[in-house]
Amino acid sequence: MKEIRLTKSFLRNPVNSVYILLVIYLLLEAASWTIGSDIKVARVQEAGGFLKYIGRVSREMLLPELCTLFIVVFLLNKTHTWLKLRTVKYKWESIGRYELKFLPVLTFSFLVFNPVTQSVRYLLEQYPAYSFGDYWGNYMLKTFTWHFYFVYLFPVLLIGYVALNISFFQDYLKQRREAQEKAEAEAAEASQKVLALSETFSPKPTVSSPHLAYLKGKSATGELDFPVNEVYYFTVEDRFYYAESLKERYMVSKTLNELETELDPTQFFRIKRDYIVNRQAVLHYSYWENGKYIVNLNTPDQHEIIVPRVRMHEFREWLQGRDASKTEPANLV
Repeated sequence: MKEIRLTKSFLRNPVNSVYILLVIYLLLEAASWTIGSDIKVARVQEAGGFLKYIGRVSREMLLPELCTLFIVVFLLNKTHTWLKLRTVKYKWESIGRYELKFLPVLTFSFLVFNPVTQSVRYLLEQYPAYSFGDYWGNYMLKTFTWHFYFVYLFPVLLIGYVALNISFFQDYLKQRREAQEKAEAEAAEASQKVLALSETFSPKPTVSSPHLAYLKGKSATGELDFPVNEVYYFTVEDRFYYAESLKERYMVSKTLNELETELDPTQFFRIKRDYIVNRQAVLHYSYWENGKYIVNLNTPDQHEIIVPRVRMHEFREWLQGRDASKTEPANLV
């Protein structure tokens, strides 16, 4: 994953802001009851019971500060739009620069949310005895101070970056899951293709014949006498001779010249100096360039062999005998 697409699905859902505020409130309540239980009991008694205490907390803190949270999250969303932040490179430096871009917005968000938060607090606390003088003096002028600014600064930074990182991490997990599902689907598709190709290779049964039927080969797991009719092709690499078979690759001791004379000529053809192919393994061929052709074999990787034009004429004549006992045409291009 080179970059992360920013869908902001978490930030766009207002309900998530409520969850964040409730979690923070419950943590603060749990901490305050643990540290100063006597003070909390006194406040509950002063409010006239637990339910009335919850009502007071909702009016004085939860509902007004919910407005604060909504506005902060709204500003985070708008900052993505203003700065055209659609993707972030999957590097720590890029992620760090991405998050620093929101610091100015969170730092000065107090100027945006404070009038709304204090207005809602005034309407809830002073209902129904409203007074413009009280509202303007106690809820507006007195709250636009450095004291109130720094009281809000740390909680706003904390809440803002918590929401931002939850959204970022959610996008990361979603894209990681999508990438994994895509990789699994591609692997399954590739596996099906390999299986389908393997099924098209149907070695002829070994029958009594004067030609070579079995050959000793060495693989990574040991030595084995394998039937030659299961071989896709024989080749030479770095002066070593190999048989690419249906099961695995074997290193053989016989040269291609020796194999050409010993193998059944109706079943195997020396298509070029360094290749002998099995008739049943030929998938199709097509013109390539400069008078050359590409012959595709139905190996799991659809192995390709570049063949010159002069060799293709004899190769095509040899292929005409493929499955001569059957009425179905050969699978050629």
